[in-house]
Amino acid sequence: MRHHHLSSKLLFSNELSLWLLLLSSDYGASQLAALLQHSVLLLLNAFGTHMQDRFTRVQFRNYKALKRYSVTLSDFNVIVGPNNAGKSTIVSAFRILSEGIRKARSRKPGYINHPAVAASGYIVPLEDLPVATENIFTNYDESEPAIIEFHLVSKNKLKLIFPENDVCYMIAETVGKPVDSPAKFKKAFDCSIGMVPILGPVEHNEPLYQLEAARLALLTHRASRNFRNIWYHYPEEFDEFRKLILQTWPGMDIERPEVDRSHDKPVLHMFCPEARYPREIFWAGFGFQVWCQMLTFIVRNKDASLLIIDEPDIYLHSDLQRQLLEILRQVAPDVLIATHSTEIITEADPNDLLVVNKRGKSAKRIKNASQLQPIFGALGSNLNPTLTQLAKSRRAVFVEGKDFQLLAAFARKLGMDALANRSDFAVIPAEGFNPQKVKNFAEGIELTLGTKIAKAIVFDRDYRPQGEVAKLLADFEEFSSFAHIHECKEIENFLLIPSALARAADKRVSEKALRSGEKKTFAGDFEEWMNEIADTLRSKVQAQYLSRQGEFIKAENPHRDSATISQKLIEQFEADWSEWDKRLAMLPGKHVFSLLNAKLQEEYGIALTPLSVVSSMQQSEIMQELRSLLEGLEQFRNDTV
Repeated sequence: MRHHHLSSKLLFSNELSLWLLLLSSDYGASQLAALLQHSVLLLLNAFGTHMQDRFTRVQFRNYKALKRYSVTLSDFNVIVGPNNAGKSTIVSAFRILSEGIRKARSRKPGYINHPAVAASGYIVPLEDLPVATENIFTNYDESEPAIIEFHLVSKNKLKLIFPENDVCYMIAETVGKPVDSPAKFKKAFDCSIGMVPILGPVEHNEPLYQLEAARLALLTHRASRNFRNIWYHYPEEFDEFRKLILQTWPGMDIERPEVDRSHDKPVLHMFCPEARYPREIFWAGFGFQVWCQMLTFIVRNKDASLLIIDEPDIYLHSDLQRQLLEILRQVAPDVLIATHSTEIITEADPNDLLVVNKRGKSAKRIKNASQLQPIFGALGSNLNPTLTQLAKSRRAVFVEGKDFQLLAAFARKLGMDALANRSDFAVIPAEGFNPQKVKNFAEGIELTLGTKIAKAIVFDRDYRPQGEVAKLLADFEEFSSFAHIHECKEIENFLLIPSALARAADKRVSEKALRSGEKKTFAGDFEEWMNEIADTLRSKVQAQYLSRQGEFIKAENPHRDSATISQKLIEQFEADWSEWDKRLAMLPGKHVFSLLNAKLQEEYGIALTPLSVVSSMQQSEIMQELRSLLEGLEQFRNDTV
């Protein structure tokens, strides 16, 4: 965050004085509103954090497998697809661009005297990049150059041109004056790319190198061999890095690098206390070493325009993959991940997923969870990871569909990170409310593993009456350790908190404004919108309520008069509907959330995801029932099997 300099303080003082004067004057409402918007923009410029320009779109022409292809980027992008679909091609393009930006920040552009270019630009050296550039052209067609265009929010463009194999030029195109110096380039292209390099084990005895060697290591595959040097020479963000280690790897700590001059040449040691016993990081295990490196690059690139991670699943256990996504959601830059991991795909919001297929013309963004099944099929997903987790933990949590993703988000909000990471149990999605299927499936798993497993069950209520819920829970208790049926219709009802929805919408509108240049701010009223939606759904909810409640009462008491039952149920419905909390519990949460998004799309051109709402929620806004549910799952996680 920028420091509050004296000029900023004076600006604030002057603006405040101006407003006190205006509020006591005869200015009209419209004039005051316009002046307020101007003042807010000034104050944001004075006090806000520095926001780099962002990438909005990448277009490929005749580049490797992508003959004519485009990728539209948002703030979080998970690129998925089978092998040889084009994921690595997209990542390699950003690697080359990153080198071009680095070059342009230190040197003036020069005239490129090549028939395919003939413009002022930069030569981009390719020899030290981990990118294959000997077969650049699609289907070996060298009749036209390969070109990659990177579009920015500012409307400026960076263009990579490959007129022949192993040759690359970068052209900077601006909507204003052309750039002719490093300073002008930095001003016109206020953007940077963070890359997580190839990770590997750290050196046993890592020599103390010079500062320049550490800097170069940050840019190449030599990072793992220079890991201690990086933190020795660049210690500024070490405390933030250490905090992440403490949060994400229980029982493990890490200390700053120390110089050992007892050798012929100085070497660096980095100790990692575990349960108060310090050990050098080399002896801490490959998984921990890789996780330390991953967090290092995340922390060091938190102010970049775009952070790119290529196939983190190669290095990281499934528990860490889930934690990685949560950490990345909290950092400042936009994120692009290329992956085959079903863990990451399942944990991500569906609309963060970009399906890449070189046979098409563009990467397709997933619209809803139902489109995920073909992706899992293409990736060859199967049940083996679940069985492996069950064999290790002997605990299973059965939920409807992807409900645990939302439960995990709420758990993290309450500080239950171990529960959210689900390393102590396997999550098994059931297809709807199907107790018998859960029972049969659990028995099949136990037969396969040759051992008993502990079982927890979390289901939606829908419109089941309390008597039916009590009977179901009693049945569950016969074969499970923990069972819960929501008091509200479904898990999405826990999202219907107007204040949290408003914060999430305000954040989304601000992000959109950052990319589009629009000046629109969020001014909607979710409480009013939800009341309007409730009114439109009232008759449908009442019909479902009367039907399910009446069926149960009639089954329990066949001789009761139907008219009497209906009258009492209508009276009870009217009483419950008049109370906001009870009305909220009866509403179909998923449908209401969808209708709220339709309203947001119409008025603001945005949509919220369940995870974005949880992220914007305060702990005090989480319903007590949900807290009790998560506490029950936490106890289940810790109980002896």
